[in-house]
Amino acid sequence: MKVRYALLPLMLVSSLCSADTLSDKVNAYFDAQKAVEHQYSKESDVTHLLTLLTPDASFEHPRFNAVLSKEEYKKGLLNDLGQYRKCDIEVTNIIEGLNAVTVEYLHPCVDQQGNTDEKENKQKLMTLFEFSGEKIKRIRHYF
Repeated sequence: MKVRYALLPLMLVSSLCSADTLSDKVNAYFDAQKAVEHQYSKESDVTHLLTLLTPDASFEHPRFNAVLSKEEYKKGLLNDLGQYRKCDIEVTNIIEGLNAVTVEYLHPCVDQQGNTDEKENKQKLMTLFEFSGEKIKRIRHYF
């Protein structure tokens, strides 16, 4: 019995370290997303963002009943290159769990003509990131 109790603190520390790493990976994803949503974005920015995902990753938006494969997500990102002058991501809350991170954030954007949608830019968004190993396996938007 003593061996089991001795392992419990080690498992808890391991879990906490893993959660910090997952938050770092979400922040890296958001940095890559901002690079894709910029007036000077290139295909290489999309390629970099996709390296953060598993080969079988999915991108989901339940509100629209949309489930995209990694390849479909790539096509959408490439199609939208140059749509924005710039976008930002302002994280307001992070909840870390077992192989998952939920993020609440704002995503203000400015289009190529310099216009902003104030209502949309102030809308709080929530996304769930699920991980497999070191990479994102599922991105699920709840807004």
